Amino acid sequence: MASPKWITPARQAELVELFVKSQGFCVYVNKPCQGEWERRSLIACAWGNICDSPVPNGEPCRLEPEQGKPKLPCNAIRLNKNRWHCAYGEYPCSKPHYCHYELFTSRLIREWVNDDRAIEQEEWQAERKAIHDLGERRTPIRGQFNGIGKDIFFNNQPSYYLEGLGISGLTFKPFAKVKIANSFMNLYVNLGDALKPVSKSQRRKAIRYGKPLPKTVREKIDDICFSAVRHYHNH
Repeated sequence: MASPKWITPARQAELVELFVKSQGFCVYVNKPCQGEWERRSLIACAWGNICDSPVPNGEPCRLEPEQGKPKLPCNAIRLNKNRWHCAYGEYPCSKPHYCHYELFTSRLIREWVNDDRAIEQEEWQAERKAIHDLGERRTPIRGQFNGIGKDIFFNNQPSYYLEGLGISGLTFKPFAKVKIANSFMNLYVNLGDALKPVSKSQRRKAIRYGKPLPKTVREKIDDICFSAVRHYHNH
């Protein structure tokens, strides 16, 4: 029987290492899951105010409105917050046993399968484009460059394009997906602790939605990517 495509020696070794380290329990603290449900009620105001004691629905709000704005009727609802709180610290556990070896590795394998599928799709697109390429010379719409204009144009082109950020399923560290200019080649550059200065929320928004990062962090990521691209060209 053929093995699944996601099975590679490196990934098998990763699974074995996780099991030996965790003994089948939580992969972060190597202990059985412990914690409690955190249950509390919150008051949410439809106008965006902080409300601790709402008045009966329809009566004017107790808070004074901003200058020039009318006083609005109270429109608040009570929400029940139900959250699992891990006893060992702030770990990404949304429910009991969520980070135990069996559930954790099943999610990890799904991520590997999705990564392999995305890589295969990109390779197929590159191969398809190469197959249908006629090898004809492409010139700008407004005509060909002269010698000086061509040198200026190519000297000002970036050596790579940053296509996005992600979290590695093997090392659990952030990486950057970089496309080499004038090439079909993509590099996956390990960023190490480059995203450590920003909060967890900023990292999540940058990875999932492409939100901008602070200038110092962007410059650090650019330096790491530029060094990786230069190493690729030199070797």
